[in-house]
Amino acid sequence: MSLSISNWNIAENIPWFVRLADSGSAVSVEMYLSQADAEAQTSLQASGESAGYGSDLEVTLENEEGAATPVSFFREEYSWHITVTGESGDDTKIFEVKEFVETDEISHSIYRNSALITARATAEINAHTHAAIIRNISLATHLPEIEVGDIAGLDSTRRDIDDLSQVFEHQIVGTPDSLLSEIKTKKFLGLKR
Repeated sequence: MSLSISNWNIAENIPWFVRLADSGSAVSVEMYLSQADAEAQTSLQASGESAGYGSDLEVTLENEEGAATPVSFFREEYSWHITVTGESGDDTKIFEVKEFVETDEISHSIYRNSALITARATAEINAHTHAAIIRNISLATHLPEIEVGDIAGLDSTRRDIDDLSQVFEHQIVGTPDSLLSEIKTKKFLGLKR
């Protein structure tokens, strides 16, 4: 297992640099405003420590005196700022946690009308959904006139097949006393509900 952040409850919506380290008895968490500060361990904004090692350990941070950006809870009902995972002896890691982004509401009418959504989705599915039925056929003779793109008919009363397919490959296989044609055909079948 390696040190990692598993959950976040910090209200300040800015990029944070979080330094996780093994303190000898728990996972240490330190909050910085830049990568350089986190590496040099200068200008610490807040810090805290988990209660031992394990998964999803809750850490409540204490703001450093004179912190430029003190931390606060995003959701007050939780008593932790961050949850971390780590084991004794894990290497120190620095994570950059980017700010969250608010996205604009989608206001186009096609996204609000269920009949339009269903009609458009059905049209897309029907336009792009098909199955390729591929057959590899060995002929009992050599037919050099078969070209890729030709239509091949396959009849079998024993298997109850009467099918047309398009030739996609034609190989001539030879032995010292015979030549055979092997063809690969594809038939496309549209799938609709």
